[in-house]
Amino acid sequence: MHSDAFDVIPFEDIKGEWKKLGSGSFGNVYKGTYLGIDVAIKEVLPSTDYDVAKYFEREWRLMKETRHPNAVLFIGLSRAPEPDNRIFIVSEFVDGGNLRLYIHNKSKPFSWNIRISFATDIARALAYLHARRCIHRDLKGENLLITSNGRVKITDFGFARIAARNEEESKRLTFCGTDSYMSPEILLGDEFDLPTDIYSFGIILCEIAARKLADDHTFKRTPPTFGIDEDEVRKLASPGCPPDFVQLALDCLAFEPKARPTTKDILARL
Repeated sequence: MHSDAFDVIPFEDIKGEWKKLGSGSFGNVYKGTYLGIDVAIKEVLPSTDYDVAKYFEREWRLMKETRHPNAVLFIGLSRAPEPDNRIFIVSEFVDGGNLRLYIHNKSKPFSWNIRISFATDIARALAYLHARRCIHRDLKGENLLITSNGRVKITDFGFARIAARNEEESKRLTFCGTDSYMSPEILLGDEFDLPTDIYSFGIILCEIAARKLADDHTFKRTPPTFGIDEDEVRKLASPGCPPDFVQLALDCLAFEPKARPTTKDILARL
């Protein structure tokens, strides 16, 4: 853990019940407290399938350097004492759950103002990452957290390519629905770049428009192109859906990566 002294959090300073919140790319995510504030604690479990230390260091440095209102704030790193030795990423705790749960919970307000606000927040975070040539690679509702005042923050970026090297993680990711968000180029094993995130964003726009989650039945993807049925997207859109919103979603879902809009184009259209 070659971190700067400023970033190291003594393990004994992390308090609380360590309530499990869910699973991240490297291991479980817990809620705790650090110096009086609520924090999310992501564990980094060892793996025999890839060099965790090598990839993890690159990823946490990326997280540390990300400074944007729509990105989860990195606070520091901590290591459990011997013989445990697990490494933990400590970041801000976002208390409103994730976008997937929000869409699923029909008791939550979901006016078109809220929907467009959510889409804009995600696009802003993505534009920030893409301006720095950073591909998220695993954009989905579970990685989009909702704050108490209704803003969206992106998290867990850059970890997907590592998780996919671990067979057990790959199964978990598939179970969580990640395949529903993957671009055709990733599913076909082709090279990919920034537009792969735009495709994933297009799926999220479909979910927001319809208030339905992509799964094996809705917005289903099938070979050989793994495309989306445009008629289904239009048919499932909630009453009052702006036609431009549906068209933006469909443009993001273009099979050819170069045909998809950039994040700057998307922000101009939202």
